[in-house]
Amino acid sequence: MKRYTLARQFLRDFRALESGMSPADEDILDALLAAVIGDPQGVQRVQSFYDPQRPSWLARSDPFVVHLAFDVDADEVIFLNLFRRR
Repeated sequence: MKRYTLARQFLRDFRALESGMSPADEDILDALLAAVIGDPQGVQRVQSFYDPQRPSWLARSDPFVVHLAFDVDADEVIFLNLFRRR
């Protein structure tokens, strides 16, 4: 992908989790985001069915789950939400 966008909610989610992240957590999240940006269709993911008009997917690298959408025509990934397993 040529471009990626961090949605406002993704940034809020990240800020809420950032203070509790270990260096290993940071590496895991960085690797997950890089893998998605590098090949969003190649990363193991499941469709979220959150909004049928705008397909989106969930990709996981324990303990994180990223909610994302991508537009092949625009060559862009949009990171919508970030979750952490407790």
